[in-house]
Amino acid sequence: MENYRKELRGLRTGKRPPQRSGEYWTEDEVQKLTTMFEEGIGISAIAVELDRTEVAIYQQLEKKGFLANQCKPRNRKKLERIVQDCLCPFCGNNSCANCGKDCSHAGNVR
Repeated sequence: MENYRKELRGLRTGKRPPQRSGEYWTEDEVQKLTTMFEEGIGISAIAVELDRTEVAIYQQLEKKGFLANQCKPRNRKKLERIVQDCLCPFCGNNSCANCGKDCSHAGNVR
């Protein structure tokens, strides 16, 4: 168990790069990955066994349709950009009472 932890820690920290890193997946590896995942073996254990990173295991499982992309696309609204003439830290507006007065940022244009 301790050896497994050392292997996993080495893979995660980059102290021991995986032997198969950057190489194409063979049919045997894909089959072994599929079998292990269907048996309920975790991604970390599969990574140690196949000598790949956990990210590579996840990506291959996603590619094969076993895992769905867990990130939802963002539907952010575009904000209107406000051009400020004053960089007053109180309000950022050149029509404020502090603009041009005792504020060192007042009147600076971006």
